[in-house]
Amino acid sequence: MNRCSLPLIALLGLLSGCDGCIEEGPSFQDSVKEAYAPCNGELLKAKAGLKAIQLAFKPCGSNNFQNFAWNPQGITLYYRSLQGPWVLKDTGENLPLRIGMPSTAPAWFNQNMLAVPDSTGRKMSVYDIESHILNLLELDQVDPEQLSKGQDDDEMLYMAGESPGGLKYAWRLSANTGESERAFGWLDEGLESLTYRAEKDIVCYRTYGETEVRCARGETGEVLRTFKDRSRVTMSVDGRYAMAEGDGEEVSVFREGRELDVADLPPGIKTKVHPPSFWITDMETGEEMLWEGVHGHSLQWYDSAPYYASFMLWGFDGEQLNANIALVDLRHFMKANSWAPPLAVDGQPITAGPEANQPTSQDEEPTQAPR
Repeated sequence: MNRCSLPLIALLGLLSGCDGCIEEGPSFQDSVKEAYAPCNGELLKAKAGLKAIQLAFKPCGSNNFQNFAWNPQGITLYYRSLQGPWVLKDTGENLPLRIGMPSTAPAWFNQNMLAVPDSTGRKMSVYDIESHILNLLELDQVDPEQLSKGQDDDEMLYMAGESPGGLKYAWRLSANTGESERAFGWLDEGLESLTYRAEKDIVCYRTYGETEVRCARGETGEVLRTFKDRSRVTMSVDGRYAMAEGDGEEVSVFREGRELDVADLPPGIKTKVHPPSFWITDMETGEEMLWEGVHGHSLQWYDSAPYYASFMLWGFDGEQLNANIALVDLRHFMKANSWAPPLAVDGQPITAGPEANQPTSQDEEPTQAPR
């Protein structure tokens, strides 16, 4: 079932039991049909292309994704659908993982091994996708989520509670020993979001009940920048750019020019929504830009290619479309707005000068995307 048809079906399901009704002009049912657009795969691909975005899966599939995570090389994709967790390799091989139904996204230790909380919320699954060996580590915490790779090869950071339903704190797990401890001695508050960039020792977090995200040095707690009215922040591999996520400006849930009279709607039907949006900040200059017309969440920067990123697509230009996993080279967006990203796609510094912002054949070569 196409996701973009779900609001229409939900509304039409409320319209039964009207035998003998006399209506003048278009019926409410007809108006709703006009207000919601069916999925148009070519149009969706075109919208993505205008933003230099690739889509990992068919534009008009059901695409009921729960979460995803790329391996460090950016060529193997973990994703969880309603049918369970899968791994899509760059060869096109799509493997089901026999690890239950994880409720949160994993994080990769390396190109083949990942950590993902099991469905009970009491154990951490450590899975090797090549050997298919699964180790289950007992946790002293409950309901771990928002995993990030730590600085050591076997280290994983995450949020978890000390008791069911309790506040969640930052924890550090050693996969080799199975032992865990509180991470960041200075961070003793309950958390709502947590990301960590091990290469730069930068942790970005939002404490419980707050409306801002802070990014700080992991070792000392020194705050580098505060992001107001944001829910989550992730740092690029070199620490130069921060991508913040939050609620965008309110928009109608109906197509432009197809507004319905609110008085005609059944109770409880939302007519407005705040689409999830992105803001990118240059950590060196402090300048911030809204990524206009692009809506999504759960952004992940690539480790293998500076300024490449992936996220869960919500839609474009204020309109919700079929969910997908999107892949983008953010250098195009930054250069179009007169920013000069300092690294090429191979991670080498770009020489300053008149040609610094001009793409070269090496600079434009994309990383491998899923087929």
